[in-house]
Amino acid sequence: MSESRNNEEPHTWFRSERVFLVDGRWFFHTREGVDVGPYESQFEAEIEAGMLKELMREKVSGDNSLAVIREFVLDSYAMGRPLTPHFREALYQQSN
Repeated sequence: MSESRNNEEPHTWFRSERVFLVDGRWFFHTREGVDVGPYESQFEAEIEAGMLKELMREKVSGDNSLAVIREFVLDSYAMGRPLTPHFREALYQQSN
């Protein structure tokens, strides 16, 4: 349901794109400020982003979201698909 204030035109709001391209490689951005990738295709990045989203929904309780992301990256590495996540500096300092 969409509501608007009196005398205000209704707006359509779009979420910012979480999947993006850098130097021919695809990444996705998490709410926690982590860019995960690279992937060979946009489709692959979208699928992996969905998989991580489901993992987060299942496993996150409290403040362990970075631990779930770390597990996701390590699992990818163990399956022969090494990822190079990039963290915002503030997040990196928090986890150390």
